[in-house]
Amino acid sequence: MTTARNRFISFLIKECSGLNYVLLNYIYYDLAQIPSHETLEFLIDKDDYKTLLYVISSAKEIKSLKSRKEVGVQIIKIVFADHSSFVMKIKIELSRNGIILMNSREMLKHSLTNNENIKIPAPCYQFENILLSSIFNKKDVDEKFRNYFSNFNFETRSKIFAHIRPKYNFILNVLDDLYAFNDNNYSKIRNTIKSQKQNKGWRYSFHKIVFAFDYLIRFSVTRWEQLRGTESHSENQRTVSHELKNLLQRNSLIRY
Repeated sequence: MTTARNRFISFLIKECSGLNYVLLNYIYYDLAQIPSHETLEFLIDKDDYKTLLYVISSAKEIKSLKSRKEVGVQIIKIVFADHSSFVMKIKIELSRNGIILMNSREMLKHSLTNNENIKIPAPCYQFENILLSSIFNKKDVDEKFRNYFSNFNFETRSKIFAHIRPKYNFILNVLDDLYAFNDNNYSKIRNTIKSQKQNKGWRYSFHKIVFAFDYLIRFSVTRWEQLRGTESHSENQRTVSHELKNLLQRNSLIRY
């Protein structure tokens, strides 16, 4: 049975078709395959960020919505009229502790649109993002991602290999050698990232200041901002949508 959560995801993908975004860590071939507990992560261009918040605020069947800004990410939790729920994260940079991990513009520029009109990173960027996320958390790449990459054909895996190996100076024979965490790979990746221009000079100082500010805000503002009673068939839906939009923008990563 189709839930309000599923209808919301379909609505979101349709309304965002003209936006410059990608779904990070999306490894499915059908929206219906997304587990009910899974969080969807959006990486979106700064110029389209406000439009994404507007799309979310205009959705129907929302019973309550919570929004919170954390370090480099806006988290949104929605409960729908049928009691199904949905969590999403929105990012405008791929960073960690004030260090830029990957070039977001490059990932967005090389996005692919799958059969369901969902924009996802090109395989080499998808692999790199998942690898970095795992290695900076000092854990092995999850089995579900290993299975996903194992289904790529030889040509695609070769392109990923050609992208990853020279960038981080890896000595390896197959991509599978990167799945298990080890300190040597962690050091190579960390040193490569710290040597890139976005993490040097004034850029480094700027990102560290933004990180420090967001970090302080995260621990000084602990509560979620929440709006209740937003079911779409209420007479004041237009007012509710406006209030939702204001709530989302108060917690946004960019001030308008």
